[in-house]
Amino acid sequence: MDRAAPAAVKTVMFCLSTSSIKTRVHFFPTAGSTTSHQPITCVLSLFGKGIEKRAVMLDGGRLNQPDGVRLEDAFPNLRNEASGIFGLEVQLSSQQGRINLLQSQAAIELVSPQASILYYSSPFVADVPEAAAAEPSADIMQRLADARRRSFVGVGMQDSFVTTSLVMVNSTKETVRPSIYHGVGEEAQSLPVGNIAPESAMEIPLEESLFKKTTPHECLWGLSRAEKISVGPDSLTPHTSFYVMYRDPVSKRPVSVCAL
Repeated sequence: MDRAAPAAVKTVMFCLSTSSIKTRVHFFPTAGSTTSHQPITCVLSLFGKGIEKRAVMLDGGRLNQPDGVRLEDAFPNLRNEASGIFGLEVQLSSQQGRINLLQSQAAIELVSPQASILYYSSPFVADVPEAAAAEPSADIMQRLADARRRSFVGVGMQDSFVTTSLVMVNSTKETVRPSIYHGVGEEAQSLPVGNIAPESAMEIPLEESLFKKTTPHECLWGLSRAEKISVGPDSLTPHTSFYVMYRDPVSKRPVSVCAL
């Protein structure tokens, strides 16, 4: 017997706002094989260092119709006041209770004069109150596990063309201490990343020491090292997300992002 469709679903992402990088968010509300175009409510919530968490409801959303917005249009303070890395919640809901929006997708486009990159969010999960997420039920944990099976494997890389950082997002009002690991199987070790402040997004560069025991591979462009990065099951909640971001080591421009 199928579980009841959640009243609302959401995903947690991050965005960048600098003098040279702006963000666009794209989303596609879908319910699998359902082909109707019923109204969908989309709420974007922006939060991070130096700004108060604020939510904006977008008009005109429809099931099975892609949509999007430039974040500075939804949040004008990103045009000149706020700068840095911020967290972003994308929540989708429908007044039709039988519609299951868990298969919806969202993506962030980081736009700069040099190039644009697009990355997909962590899978949508049922939106539940923070108190319920702190002590999740078996059903919530199963939904999270089902969603995370669709996630990519995080790989930290180090060579002359790319550096890697870990981006962690916490949309709750409480401090979160995540469990992050590097390595494979029984040899996996804890990666000390500290705490994530309430309603914040933070980027942590992966230091060279992380790759000291990693076997280098000879490539056409020189030596390259790779290390698996993973998140402990106890750190998976509807209100946190984790991404691996790759940057150009010289310009520091983002070149790719992968959800954990």
